[in-house]
Amino acid sequence: MTLVAGIDIQSIEEVQTSIGHFGDRYLRRIFSDRELRECETVLHNVAGSLATRFAAKEAVIKVLRVGDTFPPWRTIEVLIPPSGAPKVVLHGVAEMLARANAVEGISLSVSVARDYAVAAVVADVTRLAEPTDRAEPRSDREGPDAAE
Repeated sequence: MTLVAGIDIQSIEEVQTSIGHFGDRYLRRIFSDRELRECETVLHNVAGSLATRFAAKEAVIKVLRVGDTFPPWRTIEVLIPPSGAPKVVLHGVAEMLARANAVEGISLSVSVARDYAVAAVVADVTRLAEPTDRAEPRSDREGPDAAE
């Protein structure tokens, strides 16, 4: 088994600006209903909680070795219960990429500082494969402040 790591850092202010500019369109494009419900319970720092999830999604993408493909944001779900360890749940295209790249398990660690959220992911991979080209084109992805 091989370990593959991914890390990402996200500005909380950038996420807050995206929410202010795009509103529900941004939220529904990036985050699942479960993720949004969890973040509603974080009264002191909703934008920080969302930025944490965004950074985690980016870190997961790095371990999925997507190459020129990109799974829709909502196919990577980041759940962070108040009393438990954060976890990643893959659906659809993201789950298919994990299987295609022999990802057997994903561990996630997250942290929030005053202005930034950071996420680190380590995946157990049974074999290293070339990045796959079986999902949506990467150009469909525009970053944390993009909304359709």
